[in-house]
Amino acid sequence: MGAKRIVSLAPSITEILFALRLEPRVVGVTEVCDYPPAARRKPKVGDYQISPEKVVALKPDLVVAHEVLNVRVIPVLKRLGLRVLSANPNRFEKLFAFIRAIGEATDTAREAAQLARAMRARVERVRQRAPLRKPRSLFLISVEPLWAAGRDTFADEMMAIAGARNALAASISGFKAVSLETALGSAPELILLAGPKADAIFQSPRWQRTPAVKNRRVYELNPDWTLRESPRSVNGLEQIAQCVRQGA
Repeated sequence: MGAKRIVSLAPSITEILFALRLEPRVVGVTEVCDYPPAARRKPKVGDYQISPEKVVALKPDLVVAHEVLNVRVIPVLKRLGLRVLSANPNRFEKLFAFIRAIGEATDTAREAAQLARAMRARVERVRQRAPLRKPRSLFLISVEPLWAAGRDTFADEMMAIAGARNALAASISGFKAVSLETALGSAPELILLAGPKADAIFQSPRWQRTPAVKNRRVYELNPDWTLRESPRSVNGLEQIAQCVRQGA
C-alpha cells in the first residue's frame, strides 16, 4: 500500500513529490519549501532545523529526507518508529534512482519512471552538444566569503556534462570556503554564480586579471535550479550549458 500521509524534509524533495502529483498526500514540508507555490500552504515542520515533534504530530506514514541536509534528525525519526526514505542524490543517476524509490513507496512508480526518463533524455542532449574544449570554470555560491563547488557535488557533475572543467575539483571536495588566492590562481575562463551577482566579480579589482572577467564570461545562474536536486536540476544543467557554449 502506497504512503498516504507524506512529510518532506527538504525543498528538493517537495519538488519531486509535487512533480509526481502527490500534493494531496503531502501533509508537511519545511519553511524553505517554496516551489511550487502551493507548497507554501502546507503545514511546516521546521526550516533547516527539523522539529521531530512537529513531524510526529502530523502522523505521517512516510517521511522523505535528504541524507546530508537532514543527517541529524533522520536517526531520531527512525527511533520514533517513523518510516524514513532518504538519499543524497548528488548525481543525476542517484537523483533518478531516488525519484523511482519515491515512486515505489507511493504507488506512483509509472509516473516516477516517466519523469526520470524525460529528465535523462534532456541530460543526454546536453552531453551530446558539449564543446570539445572545456573551459576552466569556477562555480561559486558566495563571493564574500568565497565558497565554491569542488568534486563530489551536483554542480561539478553539471559542469562536466555541459562541457566545463571544474578548476577546483582537484583541490576541494563538496562546497567549501576557498581563499581568493586559490580561486584567482586557477585562472578561471568561466565563472558561474549560483546566488551572488556578477557585479561582485566585475567590480572587484582582484578579479580583473582573470580570463573570465577579461572576456566577460561571468554568469548568474538560478540557484534553485542548480543547487536543489529536483526535476528542475535539468533546467540548471541546460542553463550552465548555455553559458559554456556562449564562449566556446
